[in-house]
Amino acid sequence: MRPKSRREFVRLGISSLSSVVLGETIGAARFDWDGPEKDGREYRTWRSLDRYVDPLPIPARLRPVKTAKSEDRYHIRMIECEHRFHSQLPATTVWGYEGQYPGPTIEAVRGRPVEVTWENGLPLRHLFEVDRRIHGAMPPSPAVRTVPHLHGARSRSDSDGLPERWFTPGSAVHYRYENTQRAATLWYHDHALGITRLNIYAGLSGFYLLRDADEIQMNLPSGEYEIPIILQDRTLNEEGRLVYTPTQEGGLKLPSGTWGPEFFGELPVVNGAVYPFLNVEPRCYRLRVLNSANSRFFNLYLNLAKSAADIPKLIDFCQIGSDGGFLAKPASLRKLLLAPAERADLIVDFSGLAGEIVTLMNDAAAPYPGWNLIRRRYAPLLEIMQFRVSGERTGTGRPPGALQLPALPRLDPDQAAVTRDFVLSESMSKTGQSLGMHINGKAYDDPITEFPKLGAVEKWRFINTTEDSHPMHLHLAQFQILERQGFDYGAFLNGALKLVGKPRQPAANEAGWKDTAIVDPRDVLTILVRFEEHSGKYVYHCHVAEHEDNDMMRPFEVIA
Repeated sequence: MRPKSRREFVRLGISSLSSVVLGETIGAARFDWDGPEKDGREYRTWRSLDRYVDPLPIPARLRPVKTAKSEDRYHIRMIECEHRFHSQLPATTVWGYEGQYPGPTIEAVRGRPVEVTWENGLPLRHLFEVDRRIHGAMPPSPAVRTVPHLHGARSRSDSDGLPERWFTPGSAVHYRYENTQRAATLWYHDHALGITRLNIYAGLSGFYLLRDADEIQMNLPSGEYEIPIILQDRTLNEEGRLVYTPTQEGGLKLPSGTWGPEFFGELPVVNGAVYPFLNVEPRCYRLRVLNSANSRFFNLYLNLAKSAADIPKLIDFCQIGSDGGFLAKPASLRKLLLAPAERADLIVDFSGLAGEIVTLMNDAAAPYPGWNLIRRRYAPLLEIMQFRVSGERTGTGRPPGALQLPALPRLDPDQAAVTRDFVLSESMSKTGQSLGMHINGKAYDDPITEFPKLGAVEKWRFINTTEDSHPMHLHLAQFQILERQGFDYGAFLNGALKLVGKPRQPAANEAGWKDTAIVDPRDVLTILVRFEEHSGKYVYHCHVAEHEDNDMMRPFEVIA
């Protein structure tokens, strides 16, 4: 008899759960009263917040502490600070780079190295309770430790931010980023072993925008017309404090300090603000979008309808770049699916929308894809933010269709030196509780089994036997998606990988360089990857932070 999946355990046990109506959240906070007075003013609870009363914050650009002839140097501190998510909420304690939530934006230029001294200035007590039973967090490891990772960068191993190379408050590390790759929307975030989910959730993430001559010559919207957008979801308690509330299968809340396979916040957060708005002109804008949520997928669209209950009236937009840089040609879209850690470089033309209000909306299920759910367990985050289009235009903007993107080199599948298979699985208790995630049945601390050669092209296949989609991420290398295809799960349980259906080519907006890609349940994702420039130890993992923290992460070593 084959093992029961997580969803099957949920379906069998659903009758024992509290009855819920469609759209309610099991175990969610339920409070509607006005909050306490603080600092001489009265604050509200999050359920009574007014939407679209706060402008969208734009993360500050970080300036180097020293600019040498051939490189830029930064000193970045991780410190505890206070942050206000909404003008009607009191400030709450968060962690930030240079005291900012999200962190400041670093802008770099291809061919000009950046050196960063990362300093851990955090207190000795963690903002959230740490589950000491999972790898990396077990005693004697201290509760507070950090290690920054520049996500999507081609970095040396000693500057990559390997999870086990964490450092404690009062310590610092010195990393060097060569910036030899194409212009791209990169980001930096914490990666400490066993507590990545907690450190990112506390606020440790920010943009790193790498530019090059090709990008500059394209005359894309820039300055105030280039908008960074970091998407997250967060939960606040009755006092407006940031809380981390993971759940087990079925949406059941877990005791504080317990690892859970899922986290879905109750509020959408954009650049650190809840339900913000942005005033825009009737012209083209460039939006640099990042999904920095722990577990939540976003399926985004721009809607002219007055409310989420009205018939949608979608507007087209254009994607010109993905994780690793520009696409071969612009991809016209009406919806954009972003898994945790994925990025999209977008051009939105507001030219014909003077006087209109455009709402950025989301209809992704939580958990994603949610195909087998009987009832929705988490309240959806339908509305994210607003764009208010004014009647005046002060600048020009090239229409998306006129853009000529740089040539995109393609990897040849016939040149693949080896094909490697990676089976994604989940361990379950007899009562249907998740005990952790694995790749090829191995934990992070098990010996390395993959040793790709420097300069080699390889074919990697991710085989998803679970009921959730997983965004798989490789350090060091950008890759290209070759195809996706279903497989016979019953045959696989008997030891045979039997592919079914026709191979599916990547969508137009996925056909560029990627460092994170979605593998759906009962699907095989095949990528082509070339390991360039650096040898040494790196990791690959699911970028659902809860999953990577409990063993859906493995090391590999590139050998010269």
